[in-house]
Amino acid sequence: MAPNLITLVGLMFNVSGCLIYLWDDTTFTKKFPAWMYIYSATTAFIYQTLDAVDGKQARRTGTSSPLG
Repeated sequence: MAPNLITLVGLMFNVSGCLIYLWDDTTFTKKFPAWMYIYSATTAFIYQTLDAVDGKQARRTGTSSPLG
């Protein structure tokens, strides 16, 4: 699996964690349910984890560069 694909999958998780707020209320004026906050925190954690793992995958596949 390509390292950039790992980061892209993590980014999609993170975007979904942000878009649930727009799906529920586009004005951001009401109080959101607790599950939405937990979901967005979880997706942010998943993104950070997958972003860190892609470096190991790049070194394993030999596709890493001096930049990162």
